[in-house]
Amino acid sequence: MKTALSTLLRNVPLPEPYLIGMGVGYGLHRLRPQPLPGRRSFHRFLGWSLIGAGSRIIASSLAAAGRVDLGHPERLVTSGPYALSRNPMYVGWGLLHLGTALTIGSTWKAATFLPAAAWVHRQVLQEEKQLSNAFGEGFASRAAVPRYLPHPNWPNR
Repeated sequence: MKTALSTLLRNVPLPEPYLIGMGVGYGLHRLRPQPLPGRRSFHRFLGWSLIGAGSRIIASSLAAAGRVDLGHPERLVTSGPYALSRNPMYVGWGLLHLGTALTIGSTWKAATFLPAAAWVHRQVLQEEKQLSNAFGEGFASRAAVPRYLPHPNWPNR
C-alpha cells in the first residue's frame, strides 16, 4: 500500500539534465574559475531570490500533486502551480540551476543552463505524448495552459 510519504518522495523530481548541468558547471568552475561579470552582491541577491522561488514552486507543486504518483498518474494534476504551468517542477529546477550559478558567480554553471533546459524540453515533449495517449481529450484540454511560464496576458490571449 502506498503511503503519503512514499508518494511524496517519489514525486520529488530529480531531473537528470539539470543535475548533470549543475554538476558539470560546478566541476568546470572548480577546475578553471570563470567568474560572472558584474557585482557579486547583485549576483548573490538575484541568485538567492531564484533559489527561493524555485524551491517554493517545487514545494507547492508537490503539495498540489498530493497522493498522485507523478511517475504513473491515474489523473492529471490541474490545481496549484499546475493551473498556471503544465510543468512547474521543471520550472522550479531551472530556477534552482540559474540561482546556484548566480550565487556562486560561475559563468560555467550559467553556461550549462541552456543545454540542460533543451534536454529537459525534449523530455517534456516525450512526457506530453505519453500523457496524451493516457488521458486523450483530458490532456488535450490542458493545451491552453502554458507549458512552462504563463504569458503576460494569459489566460486572456
